[in-house]
Formats: sequence, C-alpha cells, structure tokens
Amino acid sequence: MSSQPFLIIIPAFNEEENIGNVLAGLLDVGLMAEILVVNDGSRDRTEEVARRYPVTVITHPVNLGYGAAIQTGYKYATEKGYPYILQFDSDGQHNPNDLSRIMYELQKGDADIVMGSRFLEESSGFDTGFVKGAGIRFFRLLIQKLTGTRITDPTSGLRGVSSSVFNFYSVRDRFPADFPDADILIQQLLMKYRVKEVPAHMRKREAGVSMHAGLKPVIYVLQIMLSISIVIISHKLTKKVS
Repeated sequence: MSSQPFLIIIPAFNEEENIGNVLAGLLDVGLMAEILVVNDGSRDRTEEVARRYPVTVITHPVNLGYGAAIQTGYKYATEKGYPYILQFDSDGQHNPNDLSRIMYELQKGDADIVMGSRFLEESSGFDTGFVKGAGIRFFRLLIQKLTGTRITDPTSGLRGVSSSVFNFYSVRDRFPADFPDADILIQQLLMKYRVKEVPAHMRKREAGVSMHAGLKPVIYVLQIMLSISIVIISHKLTKKVS
C-alpha cells in the first residue's frame, strides 16, 4: 500500500527538452504525491533526464502510444494500491498549481473524474488553433447529445481519477493504446462515472513537436469518431444483454 494517496502519472515520448522542467516544477510545488514517469520508448534522452529526479521511471521497450503509457500508469497504481491518480503531460503545457484543486475535488468524494478545463470562466485564455478548436467544439456538442452532460474541455489531458475508474481501465483491452479521449469520456459518462471540471491554466509548449501537429488533428478526429461509434454500439449491446 502506498504511503501517499496520489500518484502523478506522466506519459513521455521524446520529451528530453521538457521533462526536466516538468519534474522540477512538480517537485517545487511540494504536493503530497509520488511521481511516475512512463517513458514510452523514447529515442532521445527522456529516460536519462527523468532519472536525475526523485521519481519512479518505467520504460516501454518500444513506442506503444499515449494510451498504453497511461494504462501502464493505471496498472502500477492498481498494484501499489493508490486511491487516486493525477494525469499530467510531459510537454510543459500543464500547470502544477492546478493539481491541488483537482486533488481537493477528488478527495471530497463527489466526483470519480476531475478534469482541468481551459474554457471555464476562471481558466486562462488558450489558443488551440482553428482545426483543434473546431474538433473540441464538435466533441463538446456530441458528448452533450449522447450523454446529456456538458463538458467544456473534452480533450483535456489534465485530470484526476479515482481508483474505481483506473482499476477498471487497468485491465487489458479496456483502454485504447493511441489516444484515449472523447471516446473514453463518453464511455465513462454512459457508465455513470461522475465527472467534474475545474479551471486550468494551460501554457504553450516551449520545445519539441506536439503529437497533434500538422494534419494530425484531422486524422485524430476521424479515429476518435470511429472509436465513439464502437463505444456506443458496445454500450447498447451491453444494455440489451443485461
């Protein structure tokens, strides 16, 4: 059983220019949490830099995808008995100061998933770009249509998750290897997990290339749409069986 209630999971792929600052920032805040870096088969010095800090590092032998890295963190948290995890990106865009609010909301016990949103009244302004912004607005409307719940920032990677959620998704084939995003959020809402949003203060990436650069957002939207279709069909079949 872990001595800390929270585990911060940081998936990282080729982030040697950012991971040091990310870890230093988290450690400076002094949260009551342990930190796990899941190095997803990076071809640069990401692992070497991460191991300079008092954190745990797990390395995939090859790049398996963002979702696979997150699930490795889920499996680790389940094995160690953490009550809560915090998902935090390795590119420097997430602000460590936002985590205390997420931790507080989770420990209150009235939410299973707490998401940091760029689009609430107290959030800092953030330019997502035209294509990604259009995708966010589309998924926002789709989620409300399918689940009746309004989520302002459905693609946010900054979130806290209780053990009732990550224990379920730590099982093989329950979590996508590439981009778990609006599809999994829809599934979680249909499964009646309680989701809450809090303001977040995102920052611009200072180094490296985003995994959503170029035409990737278009491909990403198409992939997520296919995955959402599978989620809806699976949910309807499960309801019929039950």
